[in-house]
Amino acid sequence: MTSEMIQVERLAKSFGNHDAVNGISFDVLAGETLGLLGPNGAGKTTTIRMLTGLVRPSSGRITVGGYDVLKNPIEVKRLFDISPQEASLHPHLGIAEDLYFYARLRGLSRKDAKLRAQQTLQWAKLESHAKKNGHQLSGGMQRRLLMARALITDPPILYLDEPTTGLDPQSRHALWEYIFELKRRGKTMILTTHYMEEAEKLCDRVIIIDHGKIIAEGSPAKLRRGLGIDSILTLKPRRPFSSADLRALKEIPGVLDLSSPNGSNGCITVHLREKEALDEIVVAASCLAGIDELNLTEASLEDVFLQLTGRGLRE
Repeated sequence: MTSEMIQVERLAKSFGNHDAVNGISFDVLAGETLGLLGPNGAGKTTTIRMLTGLVRPSSGRITVGGYDVLKNPIEVKRLFDISPQEASLHPHLGIAEDLYFYARLRGLSRKDAKLRAQQTLQWAKLESHAKKNGHQLSGGMQRRLLMARALITDPPILYLDEPTTGLDPQSRHALWEYIFELKRRGKTMILTTHYMEEAEKLCDRVIIIDHGKIIAEGSPAKLRRGLGIDSILTLKPRRPFSSADLRALKEIPGVLDLSSPNGSNGCITVHLREKEALDEIVVAASCLAGIDELNLTEASLEDVFLQLTGRGLRE
């Protein structure tokens, strides 16, 4: 990964008085998988739509493979494909015919389109379902079909928009293996997802965007370190902690934050700056209210995300 495949400079998009994207800049290196994360309404979809030329920016510049998206749209479109969040499958074609039709739309000859349809069906392990309509496939199969269609011209860049939304854990992990293979093949990918574990496993680097602005950027490990949390302790007390108990626990050296979320049945979550504080917290909690259960976990990308964007619901 030595060259920049995608360059975004001061990109902005407004809809009336609403700034959906507000002057963001970032690069994506060749062969890199970049995660674009954010709450609902943060500006992720608008950013992807500008990258793919579907929405014209209000200001800023996007360069893909050395081509300006606005000045050289045809050249740019030859460099990428997208696996969309919504399954847009032909209602009357078998999936082999669907892939062939899509390949022809992308400019392949009849011979090459037929060959690529066969190859991508095999890659997605869907050849035994070739005559089925896409709507007859399971959710996991449909996601594999959408990814196969995005690969029909073997583009160097892939945009994966919520590729595992709605899938069961087995299907999600299976699709991860396909993405790992694409990483090994050197594809440049931008992945949007609401699954923090997915971003942590698949992405070399992530950008967290909120209210149209980039609020954090770096590898998952770098962002976890930047949070300052070494580990997270969850305590279930034998009897409820009082306000004075919680204040006493929060004052213990090494405690970064302490909360008791609504609906937690009296459980508290303690963010530790260092594990050395663990023994003192457990002893103090036992003396104050007793302990029924405790659980210690490492800080995750989801903790970073919630710390930066808040825990409130977004519409």
